Amino acid sequence: MKWRTTCKETTELASRALDEHLGFGERLAMRMHLMICTNCTRFVQQINDMRRMLRMDATDEAGPGLSEPARRRIETELQNKLDQ
Repeated sequence: MKWRTTCKETTELASRALDEHLGFGERLAMRMHLMICTNCTRFVQQINDMRRMLRMDATDEAGPGLSEPARRRIETELQNKLDQ
């Protein structure tokens, strides 16, 4: 893995990191890119926020689909992120 990654490579690494363990070189390259790129940093924050919100919903006992409180929680979280 090269030490300098493009935005496209960094977003691919961030997406892969959700499903699998990245190697040391890949993690280091991604972190170095995130230190200088605010757009990729924002993308990683957004996918982490979505993952966290979806994990919260998985603990709800509402059955299939999203419950109304879960929908409101997600809407509020997304709106808060947009307002920042």
